Amino acid sequence: MSDLQQNKEIQEKSLSERSSHSTPDLSWKVHSFVENRTKSVLLLLFLITILSIIYLSFESIVYLFLSACILIGPLYKYFLPYNYHCRSDRLTISTCCSNTEHLWSTFRSSYTDKNGILLSPFSKPTRLENFRGIYVRFGKHPPEEIVNYIQTRIHTEQNDDSP
Repeated sequence: MSDLQQNKEIQEKSLSERSSHSTPDLSWKVHSFVENRTKSVLLLLFLITILSIIYLSFESIVYLFLSACILIGPLYKYFLPYNYHCRSDRLTISTCCSNTEHLWSTFRSSYTDKNGILLSPFSKPTRLENFRGIYVRFGKHPPEEIVNYIQTRIHTEQNDDSP
């Protein structure tokens, strides 16, 4: 019984140490449509031009609606605002339509570029990363702060998992 109590005390102590050393939460919002005004205006002009040509060619509201869905649908990530919230144990990504949570323990590696960071569930580079990974955009938030926070969480989780 005393061994069991000692193990329990050690686990509680390690949990309290982890929580006392944990970094504060990090949150930011990315809305590419608003942040990139020049690109947004050019995109809207392009879409209006293409949709006008389609309407004048077919003279049908049905074709116009289908074309608009096909052209604008894949661009939803550009038009919708994304809210990122990094906690000590998970990453939460929310939009007006969805809310997804990912535990840090699911990510094994990360790759940074100028617009964001790709969080991969694979420890080595593979072609599936773009499909199975999560891309976190920086927006106007300082990239260094986001990268440092995420790298700390991924390395912490990897170190906790190793014996």
